[in-house]
Amino acid sequence: MSKSLSKKGFTLIEVLCSLGVFSIIFICMMSFDKACINMKKDIKNINNDVIIMEAIKNNIIYSMTFKELEQLKTNKNFFVNKENMNFDKIKTNVMQVFSDYASTQNPYIELSLIKDELNVYNVKLLLHTGKKDIEELQCNFYKGCHE
Repeated sequence: MSKSLSKKGFTLIEVLCSLGVFSIIFICMMSFDKACINMKKDIKNINNDVIIMEAIKNNIIYSMTFKELEQLKTNKNFFVNKENMNFDKIKTNVMQVFSDYASTQNPYIELSLIKDELNVYNVKLLLHTGKKDIEELQCNFYKGCHE
């Protein structure tokens, strides 16, 4: 009689190899998931900054007078710091959110005004994020004296 030597089940080496392959796939999936979470966070911050810049732009265009804009230029209030980058503060009084200094370690918005001979300002809002890998956001528009 001959004995049948049939192998049923897995050897220890096969189990260890399958665990190694599974671990590599799992680590790749987790690193991809972490990158997705970081991208979502960055996109949320950029969207928030765009909404704030849009609110400042709309308040300058529709609520601020030409004389108030000239007053900002004479007082050299060209910066909106992180603590004033609040939608409620911008909505109530946009003149109060501007200051004459910029806190460069935090994000801030810079305002530049160029006046031409027709009493029209070329207004530029520039968001400085403080991060090296993210480009600055810029918004250009015009505000004129229509009296």
